Amino acid sequence: MMQAIPKVSVLMLTYNQERYIEKAIRSVMRQETDFPFELIIGNDASNDETGAICRAWQDNYLDRIVLLNNEQNVGFQQNFIQSYAHCRGTYVAICEGDDFWTNRHKLQRQVDFLDAHPDYSTCFHRVINYFQDKGTKSLSNGGQKEDTTILDLARSNYISNVSALFRRGLFGELPEWFSRVSTYDYAIHLLNAQYGKIHYMKTPMAVYRQHRSAIWSEAGTDKKLNIALQIRELLMAYFIENKEVYDALRGAYASIAISLIRYYSSAGKGSEELISETESRLLRYFPEWTVEELKAREKIPSLTTGQQLEKYTMLCLKQGRALVSRFIPLPRM
Repeated sequence: MMQAIPKVSVLMLTYNQERYIEKAIRSVMRQETDFPFELIIGNDASNDETGAICRAWQDNYLDRIVLLNNEQNVGFQQNFIQSYAHCRGTYVAICEGDDFWTNRHKLQRQVDFLDAHPDYSTCFHRVINYFQDKGTKSLSNGGQKEDTTILDLARSNYISNVSALFRRGLFGELPEWFSRVSTYDYAIHLLNAQYGKIHYMKTPMAVYRQHRSAIWSEAGTDKKLNIALQIRELLMAYFIENKEVYDALRGAYASIAISLIRYYSSAGKGSEELISETESRLLRYFPEWTVEELKAREKIPSLTTGQQLEKYTMLCLKQGRALVSRFIPLPRM
């Protein structure tokens, strides 16, 4: 039997993550709260031991873990849509099957904040980015503002999925176009941000694992930029009546498209058609630009000697921090 309606539904998507899933589940089930919570696991037809590990955990927490096993692989986005529909909590938190939480009081702290601040839709926190293949680590959200709005989020995506807690049901049913986004996190956080501010907690309370077999991590630069453009095209259509949000999204879209054009240009011969397609795509949203203006924006500005030195210094510092981070162990719960 399931418990009474939980305060929080924790959503965990997984596919062939036998190496990581147990740590992810344990980090959720060890949360110390004064409210009930449930864990919804969407297992997308894994063909390794992921399903067996999930079942073993469910056997021990029949009243708190809901295991959804897809008989056939439906893909990341559809797995999210199906799993999200089973969430019953006032709030939803996300911990995907290769990430994990590191603080037993994460949920309690975030719920306490949102309970006390009804004008906020979302609460998130700093995370440790773990680049598993290199063994390096970094902290997210350097210089992050404590309180932000939908306009800030429309300009850039600064919320790590593993850190987010948001109010369920603010925008009603998921929009029809939601099934066409390649990654769901930015879209759902922006949908929620229509209905309240966003709060940031400086304490790192989770590890975001990046590795070759992860969907986003394995994507190349051009694929990531194309995904970012596609999501913003769908969001711009959704927010077309909200001029401020639309313009913020459009500005971000331009920066991403120009970065993609520069990437294709650096690839040399054979990229002319891709460059032309991206230019046409961009001009649909900026019809006021002439082709000459667009070409001028595509040029990489020359750096002064001082700027080059500063860039080189920052690169060395970054590489040095990455090297040192290899010797710093990941935190445990």
